[in-house]
Amino acid sequence: MENVTASTVKELQSKGEKLLVDITAKWCGPCKTLVPRLESMESSFPNVKFVKVDADENRDFLMSMGISSVPTVMIYDGENLINRSAGVQPESHYKSFLTSL
Repeated sequence: MENVTASTVKELQSKGEKLLVDITAKWCGPCKTLVPRLESMESSFPNVKFVKVDADENRDFLMSMGISSVPTVMIYDGENLINRSAGVQPESHYKSFLTSL
């Protein structure tokens, strides 16, 4: 999973990319457990770009999106938000949305 900025996410969305965006933080324990799980799913969905956005370095983006907790995972089809979930969810939760892309 590549670390990107909020502006990179917006650029990828405008290009119509299918995205899984993980809002994470270095100090967040649950985030540390989620990242390896998402990375293990990445190869199963070659049509989806998996990226991480650091919450502390992109506060304006989080505020504009109304995100108040990490981890938050958002799945996009271009600029269309397919799913947004806070906290760590079972892999089946993410896979159900990724499969529909």
